[in-house]
Amino acid sequence: MLVKAISHLQDSFRGIPRAVWLLSAVSLINRSGAMVVCFITLYLTQSLHFDIRFAGYVMSCFGLGSVAGAYLGGYLTDKMGYHRVQLLTLLVSGVLLLTAIFIREFYLMCFIMALNGMASEAFRPANSVAIRTHSDEQTRTRSLSLMRVAVNVAISFALIVGGILISFGWHWLFIADGFSCFGAALILQLFLKEKKETPQYIVPKTAISQENEEKLLGKSAYRDTNYLIFIFCTLIGATVFMQIIWTIPAFFKVVYGWSEAKIGLVAAINGISVVVLEMPLIFRIEKKRSKMWFVRLGILLYGISYIALILPSEWAMQIAVFYMILISFGEIFVMPFSTNWAISQSPKDRQGQYLALYTMAYSASSVIAPALGTQIIAAFGFNVLWWILGGLSVVAWLGFWYLERRNI
Repeated sequence: MLVKAISHLQDSFRGIPRAVWLLSAVSLINRSGAMVVCFITLYLTQSLHFDIRFAGYVMSCFGLGSVAGAYLGGYLTDKMGYHRVQLLTLLVSGVLLLTAIFIREFYLMCFIMALNGMASEAFRPANSVAIRTHSDEQTRTRSLSLMRVAVNVAISFALIVGGILISFGWHWLFIADGFSCFGAALILQLFLKEKKETPQYIVPKTAISQENEEKLLGKSAYRDTNYLIFIFCTLIGATVFMQIIWTIPAFFKVVYGWSEAKIGLVAAINGISVVVLEMPLIFRIEKKRSKMWFVRLGILLYGISYIALILPSEWAMQIAVFYMILISFGEIFVMPFSTNWAISQSPKDRQGQYLALYTMAYSASSVIAPALGTQIIAAFGFNVLWWILGGLSVVAWLGFWYLERRNI
């Protein structure tokens, strides 16, 4: 039985291109230092003594920067190429994180977090285009899953080590995160070059109308109605999921009374679950149903996981573990399949634009999620937030169901 399981695990990784492994290594190194984002709400409230509402405003600035960065990253990817954009954004992120160590004032913190969000999110469209370029239809979902496995290994490491580093001083989080960006940039520059693709056509820009341009280049993402519906539903789903970063740590601290180290260990269940289960599970199920079917299943699990948090706090550990496992399965179903669906919709000459819009949905959720979560908590308490998140999950589920019914 064990031999069969190991063989299945090996098969799930087989055939993935070398370049995707290298891209995953870059993300592994970069995200191993992602301690600032994991603990930023606690840093703002515990170290800088911001009110939770003001902490929410700071994180909304991070989200606003992320939206702008996602758009900019997509634009620059189509103009400059994915390699240069990844390299540039990693270097800028490292500098900004080290600078943030010295920021104590509210408005300056909003500004530096907005810039940090812009730099970090500009990386993502370029990274998605890189995966598309170096994979094919048969390996793409697994390539995306491998990237996510790398990210989740790194974040699990960041949560555990970050919780420990806090005991030595909050500034160590920023130092670790900043230098991980520099390390990832070094690996990217040394071992991975941009793959040049032969253009399918060469047409002077001035020689074609907008209508003919769309025929040649593919429909603009901003004129693709089905894709815009998908992006709207993705935004809702991401807003629900992102509470795991922005409000769940505060919930564990305030309601359960846990230490930062304990919060980090429990939160690491999410990353560990994804690392252990995603690749073999995706390998087994990816051809059994449509991409959208799996996305809908994951969204449903999101909603159930948050509703479970309403249960009495006497069962705190059981509830927290159940929540982490359930939302992890939701993430496994939603993220690789929705990303692959977005990639499959994007014409080659507009892939930066399409994937930028997809990234912008997650970036926008970084604006909405902390603002929504912290304001509802301050006004009505945690339980009202969990019910609202359950309702939003239903709305997103219905939107994805509508797209599937249209055989998109």
